[in-house]
Amino acid sequence: MKEPEEGEYEPVMSIVLAKSNGGPYDDAAVVAGMTCGALDQELTMTAALHTLPHERYIDLPLIDQVDLIAMKHGYTLKRGEVDEPSGYQRVSFDWA
Repeated sequence: MKEPEEGEYEPVMSIVLAKSNGGPYDDAAVVAGMTCGALDQELTMTAALHTLPHERYIDLPLIDQVDLIAMKHGYTLKRGEVDEPSGYQRVSFDWA
């Protein structure tokens, strides 16, 4: 198997729901759903452990939904700088 070039990524798991793999859903929608679902699971665990989640970068179109997920678990979302080239914003969490 060929090693990926710098800046290329090799998927860990095929996502057969995505159109790029023959599925019925737009790739961006699948990624957004998986990203928000994973965050919801993480915040479920961190809230149960009474800890704060780590800072991270979030794709800008997801920020409002991430804010709602944070509120659901008793956190506030603190928005940081936006990395213009990537379109991601740094966020951190605090207790509501």
